[in-house]
Amino acid sequence: MKKIIFLLFTITLITFKTTAQESKIKFGVQAGLNYSSFRGYESFSDEKPGFSYLFGVSLQYKLNESLSLRTDLNYDRKTQIAKGDVIYWYNSDTPILSQDAVYSLKATSYLNYITLPVMLKFNFTRNKSFYINGGPYLGYLLKSGVKYETSRQQDPDENLEDTKYKKSMEFGISAGFGKEFKLNDNHNIYVELRENLGLTNIAKPAMPTDQSMKTNSLNLIAGFTF
Repeated sequence: MKKIIFLLFTITLITFKTTAQESKIKFGVQAGLNYSSFRGYESFSDEKPGFSYLFGVSLQYKLNESLSLRTDLNYDRKTQIAKGDVIYWYNSDTPILSQDAVYSLKATSYLNYITLPVMLKFNFTRNKSFYINGGPYLGYLLKSGVKYETSRQQDPDENLEDTKYKKSMEFGISAGFGKEFKLNDNHNIYVELRENLGLTNIAKPAMPTDQSMKTNSLNLIAGFTF
């Protein structure tokens, strides 16, 4: 039974590869860093962009020697960080400061998306190794929340989910610049710097801040096509 499964799997791979070559389709896997921030609302603290990650798969259809249609399907985590000092009063009736009254607080807001960009890709230079691409993207929200971390030992770290206050779909524009390194006729590796600008308000009217929220992210992506 195992031999039959292995044989079927091998035949499927060969057929898949042959079809991809004949139809000018290239598949790929990719991963990278995500430097993101949120905008469109009045911040109550000093918020800064956060570093996170993304990973996924890609599909590319060659239209001619220079133009291709490309789409990705990525797991995309966007974050933003707020830091500050908090004063703790251990007695609410007679507010007396404790010895460790002032402690630091770090709040990491996060949005976990499945994103689907659809882009037109243009390869240039003599050997077509450099490229630019751009187009719209859709994002489907899986989970969002805020992770709180404090320097006060009595207060454990806390992760508060707020997905219900965010809209499930996001729409935006992506644009990138990259370089491909040819390994052979069928395999490439590439590096790309991509900017993503969210255009839609992802906050529901019931959001506690009662304000809009949009996303920005800058990706550094490395991938392998076959």
